[in-house]
Amino acid sequence: MTNAETGDRIKYVRSLRNATLDEIARKVGVTKSTIQRYENGKIKAIKIPVVESIAAALQVNPAWILGKSDDMELPMQKLPAIMRYYEMLNETGRQEAEKRVEELTHVPRYAMHIRAAHNDYAADPEEQERMREDLSGLKRPDGFPTV
Repeated sequence: MTNAETGDRIKYVRSLRNATLDEIARKVGVTKSTIQRYENGKIKAIKIPVVESIAAALQVNPAWILGKSDDMELPMQKLPAIMRYYEMLNETGRQEAEKRVEELTHVPRYAMHIRAAHNDYAADPEEQERMREDLSGLKRPDGFPTV
C-alpha cells in the first residue's frame, strides 16, 4: 500500500468520525501539519507508532490504515452498541442500565418469551418423550440448544 493510500484511509476515517485535524493532532501529540502530511501521503517514511496513535485517536484498527487488514473496526467496536455504551458507564450507571434492560424484558413488545403449556400428563413416559422432541427443536436466544 502506498503512503497516499494510507493517507486516504486516515482522511476517510477522520471524516467518518467527524474529527478535525486539530483534535487528532492534539490526541496524537503532533502538529496539525503532520496529520495533514500523513493524509496527503507526503510523509516519506511512515512511522508505525504515529500511525498507531492516529488509529487510537480515531478508534480504528491500525492494521486497516496500513492495508494489512480488511477489518476497519477494532474488535471492541464489533460488540453490539449497547455493550460499547455500557463500557463507558461508571458503576452507578451500569447498575441503572441493568435495571432498565431488565425492565424491558417484562414488556411483551420487546421480550422474546417461550411460552409453554402445562401438561397434566407430564408423568407419562410417552408424553415426556414428546416434550423432549419439542424442546430439542427450540433454540435459546444465544443460539445454544435448550436441551
